[in-house]
Amino acid sequence: MKTLIACYSYSGNTLTVAQNLQKSINADFTRIEPVKDKWYVIKAINAYMGKKWPIKPCINDISDYDCLIVCSPVWAGRPTPGINQYLEELENVSGKKCAVLVTMGGDGSQNATQQIRDALESKGMELMGQMVIGGKAQKSGEWESMTNDFARKFKEE
Repeated sequence: MKTLIACYSYSGNTLTVAQNLQKSINADFTRIEPVKDKWYVIKAINAYMGKKWPIKPCINDISDYDCLIVCSPVWAGRPTPGINQYLEELENVSGKKCAVLVTMGGDGSQNATQQIRDALESKGMELMGQMVIGGKAQKSGEWESMTNDFARKFKEE
């Protein structure tokens, strides 16, 4: 199964996890980056409000792929504005498989995973799995084994 990992990362935590997953399943990778960066508090407020921001060109046409894995940090319980924009720009995804991977500094409940999942499924994609890596897993290093377990879903297809 040919897989694309689309990743937005602010601090590098999500990027590290996404790159580990990429190596594990031999996927292609595209980085989602804002055209103009903003102060973190402004980012969190915009995420909470469900806003979108312009992003730099990246792979958003999925015709050459069987599966898309969207990786995002959680800000104020929501996906980032860059991820919101990427989800809107996605093309040729109907009937493809998808997955969601989010990282968050805390360990509480959040809506980001469900919001990304809903956006992908509304475009006709089929969910293969989702994973949330909380702050404790990041600090303890447990994220590596979690990511390896998650990767098995994509190796078996």
